[in-house]
Amino acid sequence: MGKKTVVSVVLAFLLLGGGTLVWHFQFRDPPVEPDEPGIEMYPVQVPEDPADITRLDPLEDFLIDPEEEPLEDAEDSERLPEDQVITDRFVQDLANLIFRHYHPGSVPGGQGVFTLSFKELNMHYATELTGLQHQSQEVLQAREEILGHLLQPRVIDLVVDRYGPELFERLVYLGQNEPREVATPQGMQERLLSSGEIVEMLEITASRLEYLAYVFSMTAQEPGVLGLVQDYLDAVEDLNSVYFEYWQVEESDDDRRSELASRIKQLIMLRENIRSRIVDLVSKPAIAEAGHDVVYEAQWIYRRVEKGGFSRDSIQAMARGAEDLAGMARDKADGLVQE
Repeated sequence: MGKKTVVSVVLAFLLLGGGTLVWHFQFRDPPVEPDEPGIEMYPVQVPEDPADITRLDPLEDFLIDPEEEPLEDAEDSERLPEDQVITDRFVQDLANLIFRHYHPGSVPGGQGVFTLSFKELNMHYATELTGLQHQSQEVLQAREEILGHLLQPRVIDLVVDRYGPELFERLVYLGQNEPREVATPQGMQERLLSSGEIVEMLEITASRLEYLAYVFSMTAQEPGVLGLVQDYLDAVEDLNSVYFEYWQVEESDDDRRSELASRIKQLIMLRENIRSRIVDLVSKPAIAEAGHDVVYEAQWIYRRVEKGGFSRDSIQAMARGAEDLAGMARDKADGLVQE
C-alpha cells in the first residue's frame, strides 16, 4: 500500500468538494429561464467573491527537513510524528462524517448510497476548522495557514502515512459500535450496521475516491481545462449581470425585456456548452452517475492553482493519494470479509 494513502480523505475530503477549508466559490445558476419576454423574473442573490484563502506561500515552518531520515520504510504509523495541523479529533470527525453519509439499503440485500459531496465537505470545514490546529485567530487567515501547510506534496505524504490507518480503523469501529437510524420496510430503525453494510460502506468510499482522483488528475494535466473554467465563470457572471438588469427594467418596456431575455438564453447556452466541454475532458459517465459535480471540483482546482498560486504537482499528489486510499479501503473491506 502506498504512502499517500489518506491524502484524499484528509485533503480531498478535507478540502475538498468537493472539501473543506475552502470557501465556496461558485455563482448560483439562475433558477428561472425566461421563455417569453413578459415572464416574471425573481432575483437570485449573487454572493460576493470571497477573499482568496490560498495566497500565502507554503509555510516553511511546516516543511520537512531534507536532512532528516526519510520515512519511506516506516511501516508502523505510530512511529511517525504527528502533523502540526491535523489532529486525532479531525480524523474522528472525518470518519464520523463519512459514516453518517452512508445509508444502507432499505431492504435486506438492497444497495446502499453515499451522500457526501465535495461541496458539502467544503462547507462542513469552511468555518469551524474542526480538529485543525492553527495560530491565526481570524478564520480566513487560519484557512490560508492550513492550506499553505497541507497543499505541499511532501506534507501530503506524511499525513497519509500518519493518519490513514487511523481513519479506516475509526470508520470500522463506528460501524460496529455506533447505532444508526436506518430505513426499513417497517420504518426507521435504530441499529448497528451489519458486517456486509460496513464492507459496502468501505467499497462505496473507495469508488468515490477513485472518481475524485480521476477528476483531479485530468483537471491538473489537461492544459485547456483551467482556461475553460475561467470561461465558465465569466459566462456565469455575465448571466447574473444580465438577469439583474432584466429585473430592473420596467414591465412596460417590452422591447428591452425581450432583448434581455434573448441575451439570457444565449448566455445559458454558452454556459452549458462550456460545462459540457469541461465534463468531457475531466470526467466519464460513471462519475456523473455517482453524483460528482465535476465542474465544481474543477473550479476548486482552478482557485487553488490560478488564484492561490499552488502547483499542479499538489493536485496530482492529491489524486495519487485518493487512488492509494481507495486501495486501502478495499483492502480493509476484504479483510472484514475474510474474518
